[in-house]
Amino acid sequence: MNVELFAHPLSFRRQPQAQADRLAAHGADGVRLAFSYHGGRWLLTTSDPCAVADFRAGQWFRDEAAPVNGNEPALPVLGDDATTATTALLRAGLGVTAWLVGLHQSGPATRHPESALRNAFGHHYRHALCPARPEVRAYAADLVARTARRPGVTGLELEAFGYLGWQHQSAHDKLGTALRPVDRWLLSLCFCSACTERFTDAGIDVPALAETVRATLLAQLAEPREADALGADARAALGSELHDTVLAVRSRTTVTLVRDAVAAAGGLPVSVRTTSDPYACDGKSAADTSALAAAAGALTVTDLSGNHDALRRQLAAAARTGAQVTVGWNLAVGRTTGERQLTDVAQDAYAAGARSLALYAYDLAPAQRLAWLSGLSRPTGCPDTAKPAPSPPIPEPVK
Repeated sequence: MNVELFAHPLSFRRQPQAQADRLAAHGADGVRLAFSYHGGRWLLTTSDPCAVADFRAGQWFRDEAAPVNGNEPALPVLGDDATTATTALLRAGLGVTAWLVGLHQSGPATRHPESALRNAFGHHYRHALCPARPEVRAYAADLVARTARRPGVTGLELEAFGYLGWQHQSAHDKLGTALRPVDRWLLSLCFCSACTERFTDAGIDVPALAETVRATLLAQLAEPREADALGADARAALGSELHDTVLAVRSRTTVTLVRDAVAAAGGLPVSVRTTSDPYACDGKSAADTSALAAAAGALTVTDLSGNHDALRRQLAAAARTGAQVTVGWNLAVGRTTGERQLTDVAQDAYAAGARSLALYAYDLAPAQRLAWLSGLSRPTGCPDTAKPAPSPPIPEPVK
């Protein structure tokens, strides 16, 4: 089992080779490096301790094949930091998986509101592109294809290839009442023209569905109710038959998006960030897990909140598909209580046959915790199975 770290290329701006060598020295096998990412504001812990890194959403590599048609969704190029980081990581002997945040992109969603998710009240989400729209699927496939051609990249990690919701940590988001999990899910239902067509084809009365969603949400704003189990609340809001049809339509849409993206990768291995929770709208691809496994070939399951039991449930669901699995866990303080817990997570991943344990994230967890990595590839107590042979050498990327 490989041990990797998620990382943003900004962490390699200062002394990139020293950062890469540090990871290799602590036993990392590879890095899941953000080639496209949503906006952020990080307080760095390692590459430049206590520095505040502000960055916009977009892509972190330059490519002469980038789209030039301003009438279609496309990502702004924010620099070539991913190329710089890839060069350093390869020199340190580390593998590079390109981590792509796909539809959680404020730039194209703001510039092209017709391509963004549109909720039941007619409001567009400036951070979320809609996976049902053909121009969005084309944008996602193009991003995958161009990234797959980057020198040194040996695989792709797809995040936010599916429906997103209202909740979005940015710009001091505030609300004045209590939303239940079901209300957040209802706010993720899209009623753009493409989603309306798909709902209609499935036999759904779309105006009636939108009215039901609006009535439920307005009632919650007027007089907040306590949450029941999410599935029970969702069925109560829509009725069982409509509920099941809505979930099925969204699942098929997400699987189609992922299938198109995998086809665009040109044979490069792809892993899709997924969840067995059909109501998820937080950046994971919420769809039929077996169908996603068939489309992508590999799945990444994560619980970055630090809930080990939830991670076990996600891991069990993914393992049942027979797909290759990567397990993601948060190394940060407050998410990992100590080295013992991290070893337990690694033990579960290893026992389930995971090909990789990917830890979130370099430069967001205390530098001292890097020393915990060296013993994670085969935790104590696991069967004495040989570690997979390393991949053949990768040519240096062109600067």
